[in-house]
Amino acid sequence: MYGSKLKVKRFEDRITRYESLPVETGKILFYGHSLFTRCSFITGSKDNPVLEEEVRMKDGSKAIINHGFGTSSADDLLYYYSRMVRPYKPRVLVLATGGNDIGFGYSAKEIMEILARVIDWAQADFPGLPVYCFGPAPGLKNVGIVDASTRLRDEFDQILEDYCARKENCTYVSMLKQPFLYANPEDVGDRHKVRDDIYAADKGHFNPLGYSMFMDMIRELFDQYL
Repeated sequence: MYGSKLKVKRFEDRITRYESLPVETGKILFYGHSLFTRCSFITGSKDNPVLEEEVRMKDGSKAIINHGFGTSSADDLLYYYSRMVRPYKPRVLVLATGGNDIGFGYSAKEIMEILARVIDWAQADFPGLPVYCFGPAPGLKNVGIVDASTRLRDEFDQILEDYCARKENCTYVSMLKQPFLYANPEDVGDRHKVRDDIYAADKGHFNPLGYSMFMDMIRELFDQYL
């Protein structure tokens, strides 16, 4: 099959909601799947802390614009780039994709090929732009399971890490190895030993406690820009 495996324009309603807000430039722009969506003040759960509110500049001013849209793939990030990234002239771009793509039938290499275009476009538009790429996050629903999907997620995670190591101004962020996901330090990196008190009922996304800890991770990760 050639071309996108998905219907383009399938997120028009969510994108137009973001476009209904004033365009703010020079912020840290989060752009990706439901890891970001569920802590967005527009499309997030009312129980989860909101990324834009919880993580601010050291002087209290706004640091982040969150343009997450759930169930998105790298193809969606590429399609909406001209509307959700370029006009906002970010000083840092934060990307997350991978898990949904695999569910839609993309190979790990296809995901990276498409995501690399997003990064290339952004760094062409904004020379020197720092880009952070989040790897796939583990979840309770994958504990004890090693199947084709988990193997593809691991493959993409490694390809993404290797790409960022070679790409200028591109930083890989391993979600699998975030200490807050594990009760014991010795378990860090073992997807089968994630703690069960930070996930929502769907076993794939964070609950309010998980997102509160995620906010702490974001503050530490982007401290130099705050």
